[in-house]
Amino acid sequence: MAVMPLILIFGFLMLAGLLGLAFTVLSCVWLYRDSRLHGQPPALWVLLAVFAGPIIALLLYFIFGRKQALEPCESCGAPLTRADRFCPACGAANSRYGEPAPKTKLGALGKAAVACGLASVLCMAGLLVGMFVYAFSAGSTPLVTTGGAAIVAGLPIESAADVNTGWVLMSTKGHRDGVWTFSMNKTSDGYHTSGRFDLDDPHDRILAVDVTCEGETLELEVIQNGETIYTETISGADGVQYFSLSDLAPGTVKLRVVNHGATDINGRVWVE
Repeated sequence: MAVMPLILIFGFLMLAGLLGLAFTVLSCVWLYRDSRLHGQPPALWVLLAVFAGPIIALLLYFIFGRKQALEPCESCGAPLTRADRFCPACGAANSRYGEPAPKTKLGALGKAAVACGLASVLCMAGLLVGMFVYAFSAGSTPLVTTGGAAIVAGLPIESAADVNTGWVLMSTKGHRDGVWTFSMNKTSDGYHTSGRFDLDDPHDRILAVDVTCEGETLELEVIQNGETIYTETISGADGVQYFSLSDLAPGTVKLRVVNHGATDINGRVWVE
């Protein structure tokens, strides 16, 4: 995956996160104010919005919590509804008894919360659609080296499972048309990603590596039957690097790219 799509993905995620945060804050403020007007414990609804999510809290509030609005008693100011014949505090008659309850609207705060929530959902939907379109378009174009030459793989290389104890930021890996591709923005020292392929003729095949990165060292380990056959430094090269496979035997070969301080890593590995 190219650098620009990663930047766009990060930007969409940041925007969706900020809009989601705004939606949560505005929902909490609106719940606090509206629940007080409807005789509900405001702290309870705010806590529910924080820990269970604003969408769940709002749904529960509209279904179970938002009852008739409270109005002040004309005599003592205590809250009461239009279903109360007398004030429960002072006993005065309620002049609004039996009248239809006033319709309460969302108001500017509620509308702002809804707008932020919808915008956040639209951002995430746009991100998913964009990633799908990019993946589809990337899959329809031929893979090329950093120099622009078309890559023709003689044997297919696939991504292999890895066990890492470190961390990685913005990492992708995959395989297409027999080429193993990977990218990593930043990682902890020693973080690695792996691929594998089945070697048929060690003397008639050659390993091609095309990597771009910044910073320090990036190494390639060639492993067979659990033993590291050789290790090569693949960072700092200009163009495609070729490595012999003549020291290996026919069978499964594992490739492991190990990072030691390199950043902005983009690589393509194939067998010719």
